[in-house]
Amino acid sequence: MFENQSTYRTPASCGELLQGVIEDSFALISCPVNLYNTVTIQIDTSGVIKCDSELHKSITATERTLAFFGRSNLGATVKVSNPISKSKGLGSSTSDITSCIAATANAIGEPIEALQIASIATSIEPSDATMFEEMVLFGHRTGLLIDRLGDLPLLDILAIDFGGTVDTVEYNMVDRFSVWKQHEKETKNALIDITQGIKTNNVALIGKGATANTFTAQKIKHNPDLDQVIELAQSINAAGISLAHSGTIISIILDPNQKQMTYALKQAKSKLRNWESINHFKTTRPGPIQIT
Repeated sequence: MFENQSTYRTPASCGELLQGVIEDSFALISCPVNLYNTVTIQIDTSGVIKCDSELHKSITATERTLAFFGRSNLGATVKVSNPISKSKGLGSSTSDITSCIAATANAIGEPIEALQIASIATSIEPSDATMFEEMVLFGHRTGLLIDRLGDLPLLDILAIDFGGTVDTVEYNMVDRFSVWKQHEKETKNALIDITQGIKTNNVALIGKGATANTFTAQKIKHNPDLDQVIELAQSINAAGISLAHSGTIISIILDPNQKQMTYALKQAKSKLRNWESINHFKTTRPGPIQIT
């Protein structure tokens, strides 16, 4: 038996706190924030997936989940509501794919674990780690869970977009392994700070590690807008900065206990040049959330 219909939502990821090569594998730590998609799956016996044709990743996610459970004979109607901007580094595709997988499994009455969601998701495209219900070091190409890090303390995130788009699949088709491998020691040092910061609820340490990783990324792929964001972050005594490595977003990380956001937002809008949008997010617990 199956439940016939299910609805899930999954948070966005405002870039990454860390990304790089560790022990001969690409890995990342996502930054889940309080912006969500919503996906409803209605199961039927048609054998056809009905969905807006441009949402091909959602269609594929639903098909592969049914196949994973040996139920390819079933069909589904897929409804996606997603306010997360696409091709910006906010994890829009991962949130859709994750919600589709979780909702499809639930609608046919099958339990599914985060690692299984990750396996299906990364078979479609390199993915963020927002299918896990805690912070993890994640092989975003392989779907492997490298390390469990625990719960992220609350962070204020000032997300700045200077325009443009980056296609995740196209970005990851470029081989950057060898150049990231050259900076593995820097990546590992940043990982130590972020891991310790998460385990001790130390926002400053998380910011330190994320900033170090951003500086490493800048050596590999130069972002012309990063310098002015660094200058602003230093002027407001921010905890750190982070990048959407396959996106356009640059984030300033703030400690909510310092109550800096109102001032930071005002300063960003007045001092930064050529920005397209500036948004305030708060970090949140990752993982797909069942609505119905």
